[in-house]
Order: sequence, then structure tokens, then C-alpha cells
Amino acid sequence: MPHRTAEHAVVFVPASITDPADFAAVAAPCLERVDACGYAFIGIVRSWDDALEMTRTGRAEVVVVASLRHLPQTRTPRVETAADPVRAAGTVRHVVPPEVTAPQRHRRPRRVR
Repeated sequence: MPHRTAEHAVVFVPASITDPADFAAVAAPCLERVDACGYAFIGIVRSWDDALEMTRTGRAEVVVVASLRHLPQTRTPRVETAADPVRAAGTVRHVVPPEVTAPQRHRRPRRVR
């Protein structure tokens, strides 16, 4: 089985959060999610434009935020909040193409007496 590389994640903490205690309260759950999901931690960004640039250039596949309230309404990359359920690593979804279907069994209706 080929070795699966960890997805790269960046944590977004808005620049409007300036108090160190508030910063820690926002960043800590995000860092815990990065660890729980097994992401490779890239860093913390304070500008949404920086987060977008990192996803556009491929430096990060995931942006983790503490709350969706911290995001602009026009966000486009994949974004996860620290409170989202953790996906199991290596989960593979099996997809059956629409043209391939299992044969259908035709059964006679059951008679009720």
C-alpha cells in the first residue's frame, strides 16, 4: 500500500483578534483539530487573503478556523471549523458509475390468505 502523505493545514486567526488570551482561545482548538486529523501544520495566518493564497498555490489543502463567524461570506476553499467532527484518515469512498448497476431480481408478489 502506498504511503499517504498528510494534508497540509493552515490555521486562520483574524487580525482583529489582538488580545493574547483571545488569540490563544481561538488558535488552541484549531491546533487541536490539526493534530487530531493528522494534518501537517503549516502555520497561522492573520489575513484571509493569505489563507486563500496558500490554498491557491498548493501550500495548504485545508484552512482550519475556530468559528465560521471569523470568515468572510465569500470564502471559496475548503474550510473546517475546530468543532467539526474528525474524519477518519484514509477513508475511501466507493463509487459505482451510473452505467454499472447490479442485476435486479424480479419476485412474484406474496399472496396473503
